[in-house]
Amino acid sequence: MQQENIQAVVVNIGDELLMGQVVNTNAAVIAETLNKMGICVKEILTIGDNKAEILTHLKHLWSQYHIVFITGGLGTTNDDITKSCICEFFNRKLVENKAILEHIEYLRNARGLVLSDSVRTQALLPEGCIALDNIHGLAPGMWIEEQNKILVSTPGVPSELTGMLDDICHRIKRKFQPWHKIDKHFKLMGISESALSDLLQDFEHQLPDYIKLAYLPKMGIVNLRLSGYHADGNLLENEMNKQADRLKAEIKDYVFAVEDTDLALLVGNLLKEKGCTVGTAESCTGGAIAHQLTSFAGSSAYFKGAVVAYSNEIKHNVLQVDEQLLEQKGAVSQEVVCQMASHVLQLLDVDYAIAVSGIAGPGGGTPQKPVGTVWIAVADKNGCQAQCFRFGTKRQMVVERTVQTALCMLYMHVLKQ
Repeated sequence: MQQENIQAVVVNIGDELLMGQVVNTNAAVIAETLNKMGICVKEILTIGDNKAEILTHLKHLWSQYHIVFITGGLGTTNDDITKSCICEFFNRKLVENKAILEHIEYLRNARGLVLSDSVRTQALLPEGCIALDNIHGLAPGMWIEEQNKILVSTPGVPSELTGMLDDICHRIKRKFQPWHKIDKHFKLMGISESALSDLLQDFEHQLPDYIKLAYLPKMGIVNLRLSGYHADGNLLENEMNKQADRLKAEIKDYVFAVEDTDLALLVGNLLKEKGCTVGTAESCTGGAIAHQLTSFAGSSAYFKGAVVAYSNEIKHNVLQVDEQLLEQKGAVSQEVVCQMASHVLQLLDVDYAIAVSGIAGPGGGTPQKPVGTVWIAVADKNGCQAQCFRFGTKRQMVVERTVQTALCMLYMHVLKQ
């Protein structure tokens, strides 16, 4: 089968999405899934529960794309009109699907519930469509092929959508042979998005038209994604390797990882690989670094514990930070944060320790130490390294940037050992 440049649109239906009552996570899940398959998602739309609007958009989108992927509006209430709109658009009747009806009856009986007329309508599907099994709910998904195109419709409940995605992906692969897709990821620190864009202007201008560079900043870190689509897989692979090498040469002073992985997981994997452990001593982050490090299964292999030393009393009594040092230098200082790191290293008996102390705001700042001033230290048995940062004036941003920067400092420190 010849490679095709398959293009798709994602349509999310529901007034609750437009009103902000429900966060539209489905769009991201579908777009990520399709893009990984080499299918280019060109548009993501959100439409209310309005028949005329849905039909108008369907007419336009069906003429433009190979795949129209719709979520939402398949329930039993009066505002669930997606199914009837699809029937009208394709000029098809609703017919009862016996297998779906039996499945619904089984689920209702298992729960001791009566099969009402409204629930029974879930078994009505557009004539000729393929029913997609819903392992987490009652409403089946729908797959319609016409004019060498596909319309997919799923429930809007996120768990029900994700339960259907594997089946949908297998069907798409049998129907189409999408272009080859390659992504390469780079994590950078120590440079802003705008400065990075200036640095890479010439690089971007020299890229082939089938390769693009995307900037994805996140709290003090910039993720770069080099993406390529092409019908010729060998050509794409060779060119992507060539461009990735060029890019690495340009960003060598700032790049610290080449994986599309959560930073805390990246740190954890590195510690496991080296058979090492870590603990934290946290003031302004209130345990947020420990939370990040323990967010993944298996984190007990490398994380031993944390001391949230928010007050000077705890810094002195638990972490044995010198009381005179706290008075003379203040809690937000290189000397204090290094003592926090060095002492928690011994207290928890770990190979590495992170310590942070800062002024998250909105109050507490001084001319010498304004809000957003944070000291971060990383210690091991050979000593302690500390740096001072200014992370702005918004409290949550200060905390999040401190967490990300501390994890990055730890990662770079362990990587060099």
